Amino acid sequence: MEREQMLQRIAQARALLGEVIEGTDLPLIERTVKLADMNLHWAQWNLGEPVTLMPEME
Repeated sequence: MEREQMLQRIAQARALLGEVIEGTDLPLIERTVKLADMNLHWAQWNLGEPVTLMPEME
């Protein structure tokens, strides 16, 4: 898979995770999904995507 495809899929995954974060009222689920989002955020960073240092600031 090429870099651009990876970045696109990661962005899609983060968007889906964002929906779960906003839609849950369970703290454990929210924290777990936020950790997954943070890992995807760092994957974007490692692929050279210009992202902020803190995923929650995006």
